[in-house]
Amino acid sequence: MPSGGSEDWWDAPPEDDRARPGALLRLGPADHRPPSSGPSGPTDRPPHLPDRPPHLLDPPPHLLDPPPGQSPGTSGRSFGVLVLVVLLGALVALLPRISRLVEESMLGPPSPAVTPAGGAQGVGGAEGRLLPPVDAEDVPAASQYAFMQTQDGSAEPVTWDPCDAIHYVVREAPGVGAAGREAVEGAVAQISAATGLAFVSDGLTSEAPNESRPLVRTDAGGSRVAPVLIAWSDRAETPELGDDAIGLGGGRSVRAPDGRRVYVSGMVRLDTPALREMLDSRRGRAEVQAVIAHELGHVVGAGHASSGTELMSAENRGQTSLGTGDRYVLSVLGRGRCVPGL
Repeated sequence: MPSGGSEDWWDAPPEDDRARPGALLRLGPADHRPPSSGPSGPTDRPPHLPDRPPHLLDPPPHLLDPPPGQSPGTSGRSFGVLVLVVLLGALVALLPRISRLVEESMLGPPSPAVTPAGGAQGVGGAEGRLLPPVDAEDVPAASQYAFMQTQDGSAEPVTWDPCDAIHYVVREAPGVGAAGREAVEGAVAQISAATGLAFVSDGLTSEAPNESRPLVRTDAGGSRVAPVLIAWSDRAETPELGDDAIGLGGGRSVRAPDGRRVYVSGMVRLDTPALREMLDSRRGRAEVQAVIAHELGHVVGAGHASSGTELMSAENRGQTSLGTGDRYVLSVLGRGRCVPGL
């Protein structure tokens, strides 16, 4: 990891380098808690094959020059040279497509990812991104959106690297079943579509949520950043849950080599007893998905909106879809810079 990254688990503003997770509340008194966190790792992408080999850029000179004493275009050899040049040009034009076919035959087709809505132009540019950026809507009122963390001395938000995938794992709980899995998958797809960030599932885990969760893991395959953990939990395991809070979530940021902060991991904790009973009805399943999407919004860097009309509002008043402020803040958070060498 780059030097300067905090070893504290929770993502933090520069002043105290620590903050608590964002909480989604039931109906009741407002409780604007600060942000949370959890990890994820970058995706290694295969190096690009060259557009065309250097030796095909220009034909050898002796193929173009006529023999001594013979003017160009007066012999069958000149016609043959012309045909050869045309064939070489066609090969050069087709080489990028051939390269892509060779790459897919060796490495397999690209991993499937959620395709976001929106255009292909963004603040951070589309080059090198895994998914196209989402066009930002008109800037809404300040009460309709907020960022969890901004760059030092700037209003620019801390973001994920759009050129790497956000890996995540899920710790399930008894009773959530297929409906719980669908709620998680639906929430992930919703946030991916709104941000233009690619999410990759690394499957299920038995890992328990913990504020002291290590950021970097080492196994037989080497060292990597821990994936985002989405954990069905309860009040005994996570005392902050219960009463008003039914979910907690947030992102972990570190300093990149250029000194800017970038999210690399995150964690979501869900109140299983409160949410499990909601999975029995269609409306309840939509509300559970909205809770998970709210917490994943914190993971990608969205804070609590002071307006009560947004999915990212601190209190859920029955919203199950993204509001105007939600769509704006998520599109901005998905248009960060790529971070080579992180």
